[in-house]
Amino acid sequence: MNNPHERYSKHINHFDKLLKKSLKEGAKRKTIHIGALLHGNDGRTPCFQLQGLARIDSKIGKDKKQAENFLREFKEIEDAIGKFDYWNAMLESNKHWRFPKVVGDYFTNMAYLNLGILEDRMIRQGWLKREFDGLIYSDEALKNFNLALKKLDYFGSEKEKKKITKLLRDEATEIHEKVKSSEIDLNQIELGIHEFRRKIRWLGIYSSALLGKVVLDNETGDKALSHFINKEKSALKYNKLPINPKQRDPVFFLKGGFYAISDLIGIIGDIKDRGLVTGEVLQIGKLFGLKESLIKKHLGSEYYPYPKVVESAHKVIKQYIFKENILLHIAEHFDKQLK
Repeated sequence: MNNPHERYSKHINHFDKLLKKSLKEGAKRKTIHIGALLHGNDGRTPCFQLQGLARIDSKIGKDKKQAENFLREFKEIEDAIGKFDYWNAMLESNKHWRFPKVVGDYFTNMAYLNLGILEDRMIRQGWLKREFDGLIYSDEALKNFNLALKKLDYFGSEKEKKKITKLLRDEATEIHEKVKSSEIDLNQIELGIHEFRRKIRWLGIYSSALLGKVVLDNETGDKALSHFINKEKSALKYNKLPINPKQRDPVFFLKGGFYAISDLIGIIGDIKDRGLVTGEVLQIGKLFGLKESLIKKHLGSEYYPYPKVVESAHKVIKQYIFKENILLHIAEHFDKQLK
């Protein structure tokens, strides 16, 4: 979309639509857990998209303070959905793990705790309000957002292109350098491996959130990383970017680089998730006196101890970041568009 206001509006209206859908389903199913229904309806995705826009504007926009306010609010809700998702996934996995009841109860309690946090945040922000028989919709948050949005000023299309191109180039270069210098410590799971994945994931989220301003490059003939391109990958949902035929001054993302990042996000995500789950369950096991051997037996092939996580992540990241140089190729492609 050429109008930056419309980008925010499309994503916020999508979130609003999903919330109303969740409330309607809740009324039919007689459940008060609207947050769980919002999670099931993928309410987290528009929150990521809104965060992406707010993060961009907090870095290169004209009204960085308002963008930071938007970012804080969207992140609050997305984080809460994410934490509920984490514990809900534990509950689902426990159907085949079959830990003792005391551990299953712990998973349940944590899921409900984070569900409550999510719903409380949505009440505080003005998306929901509490009535005697449960939660109902509130338009306060949407009205406040639209009022704030009207006050934002933006750059023209050509200047915006240059700023976005420079931002994406610099972010790709910075991630590469932070891994190379060990500022991102890949010997740690949460603060290293997971943080690395977050950073490369934002490159894709920024690109999709801009709704056609960033497109996959099919124009310049740049063959760098072209071996990552094939029909199967092209068909994947996460390898597509929104298309706007009327978009002026688009930014071109190296297609092979985009696919390579998507691959890396998936691989590292699988390694990271299994490592975090194993570490989490080992800590829970200590609370209830479970031996590591018993935990390993219940987790089966999903048991992924810390040393194995670090070894696997190092191997994959070395291949993609240093041998394939995916981030430097991506940065170079953006840099060419600034000359």
